Amino acid sequence: NGVTQFQPEIGFGGLNNFAIVGQPYGVFYGSTWKRDGSGNLLLDASGLPQVSSAASVVGNPYPKWLMNINNSFTYKGLTFSFLWDIRHGGDIWNGTEQSLNTKGKSAASADRNQTYGVAGVYDAGTPNAGQAHTTQLSAYDYFTYYKGQNGADESAVQDGSWIRLRSVGLSYRLDLTKGEKKFVFKYVELGLSARNLWLKTKYTGVDPETSLTGAGSNIKGFDYFNNPGTKSYFINLKFGI
Repeated sequence: NGVTQFQPEIGFGGLNNFAIVGQPYGVFYGSTWKRDGSGNLLLDASGLPQVSSAASVVGNPYPKWLMNINNSFTYKGLTFSFLWDIRHGGDIWNGTEQSLNTKGKSAASADRNQTYGVAGVYDAGTPNAGQAHTTQLSAYDYFTYYKGQNGADESAVQDGSWIRLRSVGLSYRLDLTKGEKKFVFKYVELGLSARNLWLKTKYTGVDPETSLTGAGSNIKGFDYFNNPGTKSYFINLKFGI
């Protein structure tokens, strides 16, 4: 009684998955940027965005829906098949990119001379309270603070939706029962197939189909230097009796 949120398993020191009353199970719960009622970033007196003192829900690692399109076509012994895998929604915490940004090892942070604009309004209590302002941050400040591990957890949470060609196959079956000559086998079939040939996603990591904590965990959606997925190619030969 009186418990409104529970952490089922430990994830990271900041961002974690929680069971919270009124929220989907396992939502991301972590730090956010301080904003006004219109969603604008609230800047401090020096023009920098501020991390809110209270944690909030910043994402949901579980998709809104999943869909597969599976089909096969056969003509005179030749068979072509495919499987499209579609996921809509489901957030991923891209801790890999956040860490690489902080260390200056990401491709995005390679240009040390670039500056980056961060727009917001000055917070109450600052000399220019309520005024809109765009702060130009150096590459170091932008990637270590705003897009790095020194900023809010929400900056590393990304949409993990995808469309992927999960599998595709082509095979030919030769019927050995026809004709005068008899064989031990009724048919022989040669097939070529492949998995994970193509992926379309807005996620900037290696692949949104990843889980640092593994399949048996109660928490999902963490990408922190995980191994990437692989493409696989197969040749198979079948004999039927």
